[in-house]
Amino acid sequence: MAATAMFWELFTPKPNFTEKNIPDQYGRVFIVTGGASGCGYEVAKALYNLNGRVYIAGRSKKNAEVAIAEMRESHPAADQTVQGGKGELFFLQLDLADLSTIRTSAEEFLRKEDRLDVIWHNAGVMVPPIGSETKQGYDLQFGTNVLGPFLFQHFLTPLCLKTVRMPGVQRNATRVIFVSSSGHHLSPKPDGVNWDDLNMKSMTSAWANWMKYGQSKAMNAMHAHELARQYSSQGLISVSAHPGALRTNLGRSLPWWTDYILYFIHHPPHMGALTELYAGLNGDVDSKLLDDGGRNGAYILPWGRFADGSVHVFEGLTRRKTGEKLWSVCEGMLKEYI
Repeated sequence: MAATAMFWELFTPKPNFTEKNIPDQYGRVFIVTGGASGCGYEVAKALYNLNGRVYIAGRSKKNAEVAIAEMRESHPAADQTVQGGKGELFFLQLDLADLSTIRTSAEEFLRKEDRLDVIWHNAGVMVPPIGSETKQGYDLQFGTNVLGPFLFQHFLTPLCLKTVRMPGVQRNATRVIFVSSSGHHLSPKPDGVNWDDLNMKSMTSAWANWMKYGQSKAMNAMHAHELARQYSSQGLISVSAHPGALRTNLGRSLPWWTDYILYFIHHPPHMGALTELYAGLNGDVDSKLLDDGGRNGAYILPWGRFADGSVHVFEGLTRRKTGEKLWSVCEGMLKEYI
């Protein structure tokens, strides 16, 4: 059952992968969407202190500038072995809830950089007020968590593939990370997708809002799997990751009293960053596909463990080719903006 799976994912062993396991990232270029707060902030800060060239992509320039200033004054993790001081931080305007702006955001990045080593599709929303919509009228969770990242990645994939082929780039080091959640267990059966109505506009209950969130997180895992299937032969790695139950502002729309309950089972955002850093920088994955016994296209648990995702979602991917179907559906919905 979904609740059982989500419950057991709360109990996590100590991390085996921390900043001490990460080599110098000087010369590499990264994007972290939603990098101005929460888990994304911790990912961006770690990359900066490891000498990476980091773009924090988000809606608010003001918030990003505050975050960047704080990161520049920060110290590396206590167990980091790399000598810092060479990192760079930049803001990239990105509104995932307005599809008409995403091409411009991607083009701005492409004008500035000739490589993209890893992108973390980290930004997202969780159970916002019922009826919340994007600029184009999509359910806010579907639009922000799924369509926006899919479109942004569409424009960046050619540069990722170019990076794979660059001299000096290590094999299996160029990656696309889709941040999922244990919430993907709540997605509709049998495939994780309500194919007849991806917006689920007819569903207006509080539980339906959680199911919409679950569907969006299942779609993140599906997009990671399908991107891996399409481009593994060219050396690109794509995985999805559940960063963990964290004390961030992701649940800002939940009732106030939930903070008191969840505080005792949630972890500092730095722990979630370790999950995402593992997904993007670990040496435990190659281009062999999940379907063939490899880990490309797989799902990662806190704080950096390859594991099985929800049975109904991943059976759909491997047995019913639902990743290809979702990819095609999203392309059709976004043809005006591609």
